[in-house]
Amino acid sequence: MKTVLEQFLIREFPELYVGVYRPLTENLMSFGFECSDGWFALLYDLSRALTKLDEGVVATQVKEKYGTLRFYIEGGSDEVFELIDKAEGKSATICEICGELGKLRSLGTWLKTLCDEHYKAWVMGYLEPQRWG
Repeated sequence: MKTVLEQFLIREFPELYVGVYRPLTENLMSFGFECSDGWFALLYDLSRALTKLDEGVVATQVKEKYGTLRFYIEGGSDEVFELIDKAEGKSATICEICGELGKLRSLGTWLKTLCDEHYKAWVMGYLEPQRWG
């Protein structure tokens, strides 16, 4: 994700993303948000919902894995985990690159959630998934 978008989330939800200032031995958020810009709105909505619950949840890692969002935390109630599960599920319908309607697709051993346009670019070799973050 672009640095400006990451910094926006960190500024808007400092308690949730306090891990960016912790050492790697305690929290993996210092790696940043390991996904592309298309999921920014999804992450913003999830972050806002988690913060509203005011349970002191701290994100430990945010990334793409097997084509969908993974959002790992410290703490949290059943309600928190339900919100995260819903967001992770929704990520399979949002293009990770542009945020438009997408679906989970595969190419070889890679899985990505992409819109039709970005899927075509991927198949043609114009997008390299290992460089999307």
